[in-house]
Amino acid sequence: MKPVEPAGAATPPTVPSLVARLIAESPVRVKQKLVACLLGVAGPLALASLADGRFARLLLRPPSQSLAVSLEEARRLTEGQLLSIASYAWQASPAVYGRLIELLQTENPTLLRTFTGALLLFALGERARRRDPIP
Repeated sequence: MKPVEPAGAATPPTVPSLVARLIAESPVRVKQKLVACLLGVAGPLALASLADGRFARLLLRPPSQSLAVSLEEARRLTEGQLLSIASYAWQASPAVYGRLIELLQTENPTLLRTFTGALLLFALGERARRRDPIP
């Protein structure tokens, strides 16, 4: 039986939810590149279904051409759609998060520091939660 959490206890955010929030709050040009990076691990079926099918048009590009997310597509993505993309990428190829970090370092080091701080808080919260299980 699953332990009951006290009323008002918040579940800690997951890494994909932190990434989705970071992307949502990024300038649109950075958002465009981050989304393209995450979509780089998506196969045809995922491209057709992620973000409510918004990227199905990418299936028509020549295989040698890289993924190109338009500024308008990046601007219109909701945080929920970003979460679905980030969650898919996390499951399909967690190594893509290393490429995200490199991209952030190049594009916007301030965002990288924000993301790094959020991940540190996440890790510390997880560590504390594991040490002090809810009775």
